[in-house]
Amino acid sequence: MSDLAELQRKKAELLAGDKPPRAREAAKRLGISEAEYVALSCGETSVMLDKEAFVSILQALHRAGEVMALTRNDAVVLEHHGVYRNPVIKHSHVIFTDPDMDLRLKVTAWKYGFAVDENGRRSFQFFDAYGQAAHKIYMTDASDQTVYDDLVAEYRTEDGFEQMSVRTKPSSTPSAMPKVETEAIQKDWQALENAHHVNALLKAYGLTRPQAYRHLGDSAMALQKDALKSLLEQAAEESWPLLMFVPNGSATQIHNGTVHKLMEMGPWFNVLDPKFNMHANLELVTEAWLVYKQTDAKPVASLELFDADDKAVMMVYLHPEARSAQMTGRWESFLKSLKLEEVAV
Repeated sequence: MSDLAELQRKKAELLAGDKPPRAREAAKRLGISEAEYVALSCGETSVMLDKEAFVSILQALHRAGEVMALTRNDAVVLEHHGVYRNPVIKHSHVIFTDPDMDLRLKVTAWKYGFAVDENGRRSFQFFDAYGQAAHKIYMTDASDQTVYDDLVAEYRTEDGFEQMSVRTKPSSTPSAMPKVETEAIQKDWQALENAHHVNALLKAYGLTRPQAYRHLGDSAMALQKDALKSLLEQAAEESWPLLMFVPNGSATQIHNGTVHKLMEMGPWFNVLDPKFNMHANLELVTEAWLVYKQTDAKPVASLELFDADDKAVMMVYLHPEARSAQMTGRWESFLKSLKLEEVAV
C-alpha cells in the first residue's frame, strides 16, 4: 500500500471514531502537517487552489458578504464575523482595516490553499511552507454560497497530496541569553520612535522579546502568567475597548472593541460573543509582560504573552479611542497589579 493510501486509511479511521479530532490534532497523530492532512482528501472533501490566485480570492471575497475569519497560533485562536471589504496590497501583505475584519495577511508566505467542505461547513484554508495554518475563512448562513462556488471553480487545480513538498520547520528553541549592556539597550529602547522598529532593535542585539524585556528596567515588567484572564475579566466588567493582536508568522488578526461573555473550559479561557470568539490555552502561555513602547506621542502600555519558544502569541492594548488620561491611568495601574514578584535575568 502506498504512503498516500495508508495515510488516507488512517485519516478515515480517525474520522470514524466517536470523537473525531480536529484537523490540527489529527495531523499531529499522523505525523504530517495540517496542510498535508487536508490534502489527503483532495478530490473528495477538499480541492487545492492555485497559489497564484490567493490575492485574487481575497480581493473578490467581499462579494460573499459576511463570513467568519480565523487566525491562530498554538496558544490563541481569534474568530471574527464580518466582510472582507476594501483590501489594500502593501509590500508582501494584503491588509483589511474594518473594525469587524482587521487583518494583516502576509500572503507571500502562504504556499498552499484549499477549498474544504466538511459536512456542509465550507471554507478556504491557507497554509505556509511548513504546512502550518496561516488563515481560514468559513462561509456562514449569511454568506453568498454562489460566490464561494464561483471562486472554487475559477481557481481550483487538480493537484493534491503527492504534488506537495512541505518544508521541515527548523528548531525555534531560544538561544542562550547573550551578554547585554543593560544601559545601552535601555537607551536604544527609549530612542525608538515607532513600535514597528522593535524587531530591528532585537535583531541588532540578538535577543528575543522576553530576553530583551529583562533588561529594560521601567519599560517592561514581568506579570503573572494568567494575566490575560485577569485583564479580560476586568475589561468585561468595565467595558474597556481593546486592541487584541494574534500573530502566527504569516497572518495577524486583530480584535477591535469590548469583550463580554467569558467562559473557562479546562486550560482554555474563552470569549464567546456573538460576532467574536477568542480561545486561549493558558497552559501554553509561559510568560506575560507589561511593556511600554514608544509611539508618535508617548509610550503606550501593552500586555504581551509568549510561549515556551519565546514567540509572541498575543498582544493586548487599550484601544486608542479610549486612551484618555484617566482610562490610561486605570489601564496601567491594573496591569501593574498583576506583577510577578521574581524574574530570572
